Amino acid sequence: MAIRIYNTLTRAKEEFTPRAPGQVAMYVCGVTSYAPAHIGHGRSAVAFDIVRRWLLHRGYEVTFVYNITDVEDKIIAASTREERGWKELAEGYTEDLVRDLAALNVLPASAMPRASEHIPEIISLIETLVAQGHAYTLDGDVAFHVPSFPGYGKLSKRDFDSQLTGARVEEDPRKRDPRDFFLWKGAKPGEPSWESPWGPGRPGWHIECSAMSRKYLGDTFDIHGGGSDLIFPHHENEIAQSEAACRCPFARYWMHNGMLNLPAEDAGDAEKMSKSIGNVISLSEAIRRTGGPALRYFCLAAHYGSALPFTEAALEQSQRALERLTIARQTLERLLAAQVKAGGEDLAELAEVRAAAAADFEEAMDDDFNTSRALAALHGLVGALNRVAASANVTFAPSQTGRDTLAAVNRTLVGLAGVLGLDLQPETAASHGLANDLMQLLIEVRRQAREAGQYAIADGIRARLGELGIALEDRPDGTSWRRK
Repeated sequence: MAIRIYNTLTRAKEEFTPRAPGQVAMYVCGVTSYAPAHIGHGRSAVAFDIVRRWLLHRGYEVTFVYNITDVEDKIIAASTREERGWKELAEGYTEDLVRDLAALNVLPASAMPRASEHIPEIISLIETLVAQGHAYTLDGDVAFHVPSFPGYGKLSKRDFDSQLTGARVEEDPRKRDPRDFFLWKGAKPGEPSWESPWGPGRPGWHIECSAMSRKYLGDTFDIHGGGSDLIFPHHENEIAQSEAACRCPFARYWMHNGMLNLPAEDAGDAEKMSKSIGNVISLSEAIRRTGGPALRYFCLAAHYGSALPFTEAALEQSQRALERLTIARQTLERLLAAQVKAGGEDLAELAEVRAAAAADFEEAMDDDFNTSRALAALHGLVGALNRVAASANVTFAPSQTGRDTLAAVNRTLVGLAGVLGLDLQPETAASHGLANDLMQLLIEVRRQAREAGQYAIADGIRARLGELGIALEDRPDGTSWRRK
């Protein structure tokens, strides 16, 4: 089955065909480093990490560029507010982000370019636009003239009035058209600046991505990603300045992740998490509270393109779901170590479920990287495994057939979870480590109670855990636990 991607440009799912056979070039808009990254940034990073991982799994070579905006109005304002140099401030927040992305098991980017390190490329691109008549100078500033690019608006599908409403559009009476945007801003006292043909200054927000994607991926590349809040004006402006300069298509597939929303306290409604609004939960804090693996699972539990409500209940549910997968891995290892022999019906059902789960997983991921469906396939496999583990038909004796079936289930579970960036080793999930330690303590107390003939205590522990949704499984090789 071919991979199909929902393309924001066409508002339709399209079969993915890269520009070069076997190779994929991706550019994803990263953060503006003026404050700590929030969990919405983590959600976006995980979403496009999944795209990258699935493409790698399908045999493509992937060049993945993730940019950092390190010189911009908000960074300059934060630098003044915090009394820190702009470069030191931006790099400090970037280093924190890199650490947090590693905790989320996001693969390192092929390149993570900073805007301030690509001034020559930015100036060169602006010179081209000026020479072609797409940009004009204004007392040391340079603006892109939107009417010079007839295709403006094709990504956002906005009309003229809506293009001026609710977006980061810079007001300036000098502009020829209200939609025009600045490519270069003349130097102001105390601000970072570089020499240019138009005098000292610094780049505008949009031009950096066009210049850096061009350097690392060429004029035309395969996938451009980012949050849905960037569709207008940022990505719309990228298309205009890039395609005007090269007279060729820019990105072939546009992908946008949905926003991570916080429920409003007063109306039960939800609002987008945003650093500019101030309603943020920092990514570092969320990782400390939840653990990177569980937070990653939370991000995968919904399709990347949908809005994702952030609640404590949803986080707890993700922790438990990841725990189920981790415990299933332990169950498999225990059964394999015990050389399990299962009844023919149990093994046949498990083998069938394994094959169906693998097929469902692949179909889900090929269908616009549907991680929620892919996770459902994994949990269906875990449910079948738990039924086998609890079956009265399972005995402990050498059986090559049983071992082969369980080994195949183990490879499928671990391998497909790994494609999603989920490592099912118990120590990778902080929440599971504590839960497992406490459960092993209760299992030992129950064992000692049974050996001492205190069956009421032992039965009471089992019953109370059952009420809490925990099932104990007593087998010749010991007692294990799992969530029901």
